[in-house]
Order: sequence, then C-alpha cells, then structure tokens
Amino acid sequence: MEFTTGDVVQLASGGPKMTVQRIVDRDPNYLFKTQDAVLKMSGFTGGDVVCQWFGDNGKVESDVFKPTMLIKV
Repeated sequence: MEFTTGDVVQLASGGPKMTVQRIVDRDPNYLFKTQDAVLKMSGFTGGDVVCQWFGDNGKVESDVFKPTMLIKV
C-alpha cells in the first residue's frame, strides 16, 4: 500500500490512529536526508513510514514502521 504525508494510519494489529509525517527517502529537504541516513544505519529502508500520534500521556510520540505493518483508516 502506498502512503503519503498526512494519511491517517493504524497498525494492522490495532493501536492508536497515527498521522504519516513523512516517508523515508522521499523528501528532498536536507534535514530529512540526514535523518534518513541515520535511520538507514539503524536498519530502516527507503519507503518506510515515519508516523506521529498522541500517546496515553498526551505527549507526541513518533516511530518508523514498514508499510506492510500499516493500514489507512
């Protein structure tokens, strides 16, 4: 499945609704390119999805997911 910035997604197994912040290797912004290089050194690949959501404590949380783990809601 193809995701774009702003999509609302959820883990296929459930959990909170999350907003797609960006897709690894799809933003020309220099700062994101630097972040993407760090993510790739950690095992992530181009096309992985960076998501944000509000945690139970009201704080903004974020993480990176494989697209196959997500569904649009």
